[in-house]
Amino acid sequence: MKVEHSAATCLDAFNKRWAHEEYPPIEVQPADLEQAEKDLSYIFPASYRVAVLAVGLPRPTADLWDAIDEQSDLPHFGDFLTPTEIAESVQGWTPSGYPADLVPFASDSGGNLLSFRRSEAGDAVYLWDHDFGTIQQIAPSFAELLEAYCSLPSETA
Repeated sequence: MKVEHSAATCLDAFNKRWAHEEYPPIEVQPADLEQAEKDLSYIFPASYRVAVLAVGLPRPTADLWDAIDEQSDLPHFGDFLTPTEIAESVQGWTPSGYPADLVPFASDSGGNLLSFRRSEAGDAVYLWDHDFGTIQQIAPSFAELLEAYCSLPSETA
């Protein structure tokens, strides 16, 4: 359970660092996550499941984009997708080339999808670029992706 706890801790830190305190994370119900898994014939990695069920889905602010622009080549993190949005994204993007081996959990500011691979037992994170049809691994795990965003330096005034 250490990996799952680590991802939940990282997601909570991500929320505290990059979301506005007046807008709490979107709560995820176990039944909604299970329905998305059923619709997709896919079980999300344990680290992701435990984290989003414990913390919810943070809603990052533009402060994150500013930190990325100044300090990193990380994708402009847009939004975490709700379980319903995950299933809808797969249905909507598959005709446009979204690979059948991927399952999204978030989007970047350009509409590209941060995803897990169905064919991998782990929770490495990939970015699918819808303009170029490319797939790039951006983090070896869900927790490490969140840690990369949390380790960005704060903007100084």
